[in-house]
Amino acid sequence: MAPWRRDRIVAMGSLIVVVALSWLYLARMNMSREGGDMICMATPGMAGAPLEQFATTFLLWIVMMAAMMLPTALPAIDVFGSFAHKRRSAIGSAPATTLFVLGYVAVWSVYSVFAAAGQVALSRAALLSSTLQGASVAPSVALLVLAGAFQFTPLKEACLTQCRSPFLFFLAKWRDGNWAAFMLGIRHGGYCVGCCWALMGLMFVFGAMNLLWMGALSVFMLGEKIAPASWRLNRGAGVVLILWGVFLATRLLR
Repeated sequence: MAPWRRDRIVAMGSLIVVVALSWLYLARMNMSREGGDMICMATPGMAGAPLEQFATTFLLWIVMMAAMMLPTALPAIDVFGSFAHKRRSAIGSAPATTLFVLGYVAVWSVYSVFAAAGQVALSRAALLSSTLQGASVAPSVALLVLAGAFQFTPLKEACLTQCRSPFLFFLAKWRDGNWAAFMLGIRHGGYCVGCCWALMGLMFVFGAMNLLWMGALSVFMLGEKIAPASWRLNRGAGVVLILWGVFLATRLLR
């Protein structure tokens, strides 16, 4: 087997293992929670200083990010590995690919800081239930409508275009070197956050520990990136989310 093929298998296989372990960890946490064995510091009503709650919640969001977002980045990561090999910017594709992934994860880690802070704030304000699901209709309506409206914005379209065409992204932005590989990961991760931040925020509506919705959102975000632009999945989802929000609002007004 050629060295670059072996490196590609190692790089992609390692990512798949990380994703699988993240999902397994979330599943075990979910089962422990249902069995009453786990005390989550971010759960409403639980004791603990805000900093302790934030640290626990931040770790939860990091694992959620790895489970949900790394699968959506696999096509781009694979394309990056091919570029790294062809440009001979590293010995094989695995080292450069690792740096690219670290840059990607770094950006989503910053997003996780804000998501964790928001979850702690909502929990302490009693706006999340014990399952970390929206406990009040009004904030859920706002999040649904916000996420739906964002699907139609130029920013969404611009970021999604970059995520949808990783080959063109690397062709235009490529620079050789280890630091450049890390910065490419940050840049691509930035586009990914710009594309998906609002959809990830819907976990505050569905429940931050709801594995079914985690999987559904992850599959949809991957679909947005790999489906042809002519399918307009982003706009179709936007319509659904806005109508969903309006439906909940009508219930609130009754």
